[in-house]
Amino acid sequence: MPKNYPFRLHYHHVGIFVSDMDRSIAWYEEMLGYKLAFRKVFDLPNQGPVEMAWVKHGDHYIELYEYQSKKKPFSVEDYLGSLGTKHLCLYVDDADLAPLTQYLESKGAEFWVKHHWPAEATGKPTGCGVIYIKDPDGILIEIQQSYTPGEY
Repeated sequence: MPKNYPFRLHYHHVGIFVSDMDRSIAWYEEMLGYKLAFRKVFDLPNQGPVEMAWVKHGDHYIELYEYQSKKKPFSVEDYLGSLGTKHLCLYVDDADLAPLTQYLESKGAEFWVKHHWPAEATGKPTGCGVIYIKDPDGILIEIQQSYTPGEY
């Protein structure tokens, strides 16, 4: 029997560290349809001044951070060999993955993965298509067809 909790959580945002705020805002707007909602420099505890921007799509946000002192760039080696948050995953209706992929290709998006998981792997009768694209700093954004593990 599931445990009852005295609260209900809702998804709000994911934070991504970027090297060039203007470039990143433009990329998320152009490639994925996000819109700039808010931008400001905050003096964060134990961190100092950080430029932050929130880009919004539907009911969720991506919070972009640009530190004045640049950090090391993201690498796939770090992704595969370290603990921590690995990527942002978005989903589209099944029929929208192919047009989205074509759109991103026409915009020059950098793809890391284009794959279709078969029904045997997912349990979903049609399987599940997935792509990973890289943002301007190499951060991986996964976009998959609608799929809920264990649903089928």
